[in-house]
Amino acid sequence: MSDRSMRRIFNDPALLESFIVSLLVLAFSAGLSLVLSWLWVCCHALARNRVPASGVVLVCGHQLEQGRPSPDYVARLERAAQLAADNPALKLLLLGGGQPSEAQAGLRWLKAHTGLDPQRVLLEEDSTDSFENLRFARDLVGTDRPLALLSSRYHLGRLRIFSGLLGLNATLVPAETRLRVGLRLLALSVQEAAYVAWFVSGLVWARLARREHLLVRLR
Repeated sequence: MSDRSMRRIFNDPALLESFIVSLLVLAFSAGLSLVLSWLWVCCHALARNRVPASGVVLVCGHQLEQGRPSPDYVARLERAAQLAADNPALKLLLLGGGQPSEAQAGLRWLKAHTGLDPQRVLLEEDSTDSFENLRFARDLVGTDRPLALLSSRYHLGRLRIFSGLLGLNATLVPAETRLRVGLRLLALSVQEAAYVAWFVSGLVWARLARREHLLVRLR
């Protein structure tokens, strides 16, 4: 996990509680929770779903590098611009907050590198993580129109869990046209598996123990 993620955990009692629960589940399952989560991540990395011809594509942000989109974020933006060019009825919703916001940095990149009409691009600039990305996006666009979730392949498994919990019937769209297996993807998939195991363990604990202060964060 990144330093930013660890700081958030120790500064947020709810996150810390769910994190401790996930560590206990990991220990008592002898690592099985992480293995199952990794298999989930790998299966969704193979996504080949088609993009709707109309509606909104939610483009997940990524931590900026010196205020500019990272290579993973650029790949997502390139794919989003291509989809928008191929489907004139599509709109893009760039997700991600921060200072400067990931969404705003993405819009600047699109203006500088593509011919996409900025009027077709919406911004969500308040979220601080992937779950908030989708929750705030739901508030902006609702659930009654076709939606697609565009992100890196290693990220799609987590998005499937989040979108289902939030009631979003969304198509998963990988930023990469094909899966490139390598050490980097392996490392990222294990990191994603850790996030998935943490989230699912915390969710199950919150429901079983009726921890309302956790459940309210998941609605």
